[in-house]
Amino acid sequence: MATAKIDPDEMLKSFAAEAVKGSAHVRATIRNLTLQALQARELSLKQIGSVVRNVTEGVNLGVADEKRSVEKTLSSAFAGMDDALLKVVEANKVALERLTESGASFEQSGIKKGLKELEAFEEKFLEGVKAATRKASESTKEQWAAILKNVHPGETDSGARAAKTLEAYEHHAKAAIRSSRETGLKLMHSVTQNYATLVSGVLIGLSEAFEQGKSKNTR
Repeated sequence: MATAKIDPDEMLKSFAAEAVKGSAHVRATIRNLTLQALQARELSLKQIGSVVRNVTEGVNLGVADEKRSVEKTLSSAFAGMDDALLKVVEANKVALERLTESGASFEQSGIKKGLKELEAFEEKFLEGVKAATRKASESTKEQWAAILKNVHPGETDSGARAAKTLEAYEHHAKAAIRSSRETGLKLMHSVTQNYATLVSGVLIGLSEAFEQGKSKNTR
């Protein structure tokens, strides 16, 4: 008998729906769920948009029968996704620093693609949320509209951090390239053909360090 194939997107929606039902910690729960979903995928803009869209669709399902303030729940879920994406921006920042400090070629190492993705980072985040709201109930659409109308370009935490990372990159790159060695360039180029894979690895490392820090603080 064939085993039914599990759809990861549908599972993510289901988890997100359950996360907002009666939870007093929506922001933290959605942040962790979003971060876990991102860690399981290659960190391209397409995948980031997919995760945001599916989490938002799940949240919409979860609040459908809620009697409490739906707008507050949606705002907390939005902030949770933003918190998770801050980690993604941080991972991009670390990846860019590693590449430029080793003198990696702008064209060949994936840096060019990484910078372009950071430029479109916030736009992709908001597009994912908006795409999910099209499938929501009319009342939920209205609640999202009230939230999103106050979100201007560069005003999400992850979007602002991405912009600062881009601003800092030029100075950092120039300084690093001046001190790079050819051996470092060859080594980094051999292991960073896929920029998104590098960022994924960095994100997992950052998240593990964060969890270890939390464990020490609770002892």
